[in-house]
Amino acid sequence: PDGPAWCDGGPLDWLSLDLPVIPDVHLARGSLATIGAGSPQADLAPDQLEAVAHSGGGARIIAPAGSGKTRVLTERARHLVRERNIDPAAICLVAFNVRAREEMQERTADLAGLEIRTLNSLALAIIAGRAPFVSPQGWSSPRVIDERDVRRVLDDLVGGRRQAMADPMASWIEALTSTRLGLRSPAAVEKEFAPDVRDFAAVLPQYRARLRQADAVDFDEQILGAIEVLCTDPAARAVARRACGVLLVDEFQDLTPAHVLLLRLLAGPRAEVFGVGDDDQTIYGYSGASPEWLIDFADLFPGSGAHDLTINYRCPPAVVDAASTLLTHNRRRITKDIHVPDSRAGAEAELDVVQSAEPLSVVTERIAALVESGVRPADIAVLTRVNATLLGPMLLLEEAGIATNAPVSANFVERTGVA
Repeated sequence: PDGPAWCDGGPLDWLSLDLPVIPDVHLARGSLATIGAGSPQADLAPDQLEAVAHSGGGARIIAPAGSGKTRVLTERARHLVRERNIDPAAICLVAFNVRAREEMQERTADLAGLEIRTLNSLALAIIAGRAPFVSPQGWSSPRVIDERDVRRVLDDLVGGRRQAMADPMASWIEALTSTRLGLRSPAAVEKEFAPDVRDFAAVLPQYRARLRQADAVDFDEQILGAIEVLCTDPAARAVARRACGVLLVDEFQDLTPAHVLLLRLLAGPRAEVFGVGDDDQTIYGYSGASPEWLIDFADLFPGSGAHDLTINYRCPPAVVDAASTLLTHNRRRITKDIHVPDSRAGAEAELDVVQSAEPLSVVTERIAALVESGVRPADIAVLTRVNATLLGPMLLLEEAGIATNAPVSANFVERTGVA
């Protein structure tokens, strides 16, 4: 209505043209809104500002611990909506889990229409055809089953193939994840898990067929089902790409091969993916996660740029130096130069590494000594790699009369392996 404008299907960018530019992500939604050229208004450090203001296609953001990863993601969304005038309905912010999604929702409550989803909720919406997605061919609205239901189906299918062990189904569940989220050959997975999942290559298609017959999906099947929809249903794929015209993705290093493929199918040729993560923090390697996704990001999403966050706001210098030294031993990684802000340059930290055959006793005695010296229990943190390992310290500290926040609740004993 205001005269001629360029229509552009390339990267979201402001161009030095004599006419306004309407990005393709708007045209696909029936909008003639033109792209803006403003700068981020948030109070950000220079490295954060450079990442948030990235112009031209996708981008890989290396965000070491304590560098403001979540702030960069949410401010990127705010910048796209406020200064670049991108329709929030064309943006999808992908959180790694429900807790991260809730935090991002709190930080972006002022951005009406912005979708923040976990990978699984995104995949389930695609399968179920929930708005803004459309119902794909061959799917209705599947119900989501939990691990207990998964075990019931497996128990019916596996029968006499189970091995005599404390939890005979655990290996079958791990194998299901390995082949579906890892996009691995069932035969190769069966060989790796041998002899615990005998005839797995034959059981897998039966298991998937049983779920489809029941109009059900488990956690991993949501991801694989969404991939199959995007690969086989052009109409559903086109709508999904309009709904996810711009993807902002958290914890990129912990995605599995299936997660990465799902994102690439959604991004399409435009490859407008803003991926944030740290290759040194890959902790889900057992399910196929890899630092390679960040290292080779430009191969996965051609034309993307790269920005590194370099300041650790969380830890004192001694901790940053120790962590940096340790991480240099990772075999393949992106080289980093991490600093502390000037305000923390003089902060001190005491590092005491103890090796012991009785780590629980050492931890309990150390905490008891700290409490006796006047340190509040609430100022002490016990960290373990997985929740289950917290049970030992919790019980011993309780016996010692030291209050904890009960990190392992009563339902811990209801877990299948524990029960």
